[in-house]
Amino acid sequence: MSAILDFPTAAAPMGIAMRKLDINLHGTSIGIWQDDPNDPTFRAEIFEPLTAWMRRRGWRVSADPEVLKRHRSISKDYRVAERGDLRAKAECHGRSIEVEFWSEQATQENRNGRRYDFDKRDRAPYLDRLRMDLETRRILAWLGGRAELKVKAPRDQRCGASSGELPAVEWIERQARESWHFNPELGRARYTNGDRCRKAADGGLLEHGAVAWFIDRKGRVLRGRAFYSLNDRWAIQVGRFGVTFASAFEMFTAPPPDLRRKRNDGKRRERIEREIGRAVRSEDFERAALLKKIAFGSAPVYRIWSRKNDCYYGAQYCGYTADMTFAGRYTRQEAEAEVLRVPHILSLVTPDGKHLRAEDFSSSPTLIAAE
Repeated sequence: MSAILDFPTAAAPMGIAMRKLDINLHGTSIGIWQDDPNDPTFRAEIFEPLTAWMRRRGWRVSADPEVLKRHRSISKDYRVAERGDLRAKAECHGRSIEVEFWSEQATQENRNGRRYDFDKRDRAPYLDRLRMDLETRRILAWLGGRAELKVKAPRDQRCGASSGELPAVEWIERQARESWHFNPELGRARYTNGDRCRKAADGGLLEHGAVAWFIDRKGRVLRGRAFYSLNDRWAIQVGRFGVTFASAFEMFTAPPPDLRRKRNDGKRRERIEREIGRAVRSEDFERAALLKKIAFGSAPVYRIWSRKNDCYYGAQYCGYTADMTFAGRYTRQEAEAEVLRVPHILSLVTPDGKHLRAEDFSSSPTLIAAE
């Protein structure tokens, strides 16, 4: 990534002061920031010419369809572009612009599309990563001809065991010292909200640099040294080179009981619901009925409809889908509680497909049970 910074820049014409821009490079994202909040020409002189320049270079640039559909008045500040297998978005927010790339050939994990995946660069094929680097260099060169750039280099040194990378403790310390919230006297950021940011799931208080237990993404209980980051987030050293992050309420100050048991009930149910949808789609109704019995027993299942998005809730309250087969399945109590939480947007969908708003059942709890 350091080669990206070797780009040509143009000198300002004699007697003319150039605009000053701060550039932040992170992954496949280019952040363009102007310090002067009173300059109304930032969008007209940087954002619009940048998207026009990309169009001349072969990118097919258009309005972001989601923003155009839902927020037409601000759609002029949101653009998406495509060129071959590469995709990009360009957004203007007052005095900042963000340009981000991703590849349509990348390994997809987020159900909403590759645009929303993390680690876009690492997921992309090798040649597409080179193309992203080339596009970044070209954009920096184009900006360099119109402004004086202060580029914040990407963090080449990461935590890891390969040559040139940092051990976990050193990486965590460097990240902490680069933060605006770092307090040299404490050697960390100040605790926010009193002891709330330190209160673990077992009721104990976490200590900076002390051993703690936490639950990883697969539901396993692991142990590591915890270092305070910000708010309720803690960086955890796992082994010499491993680093992960967790919130205080996901951590323990003492070993939790039954260490071998995986705490993955949510993931398990999400997987079962996904398999139910696949069984229904393939008309294997016996398998679908068996999976439903495993997840919900004999209780009926309900769905949650978002009137704002015209979609169903996904499994475990995550995401949306227009396909009822793959919509999230909920017990009566779960569905009622969520609809009552956001009554002006959500509706409950009964097993027979009837949509009920909060006022239809909040005053009569037996209504649903009677259906």
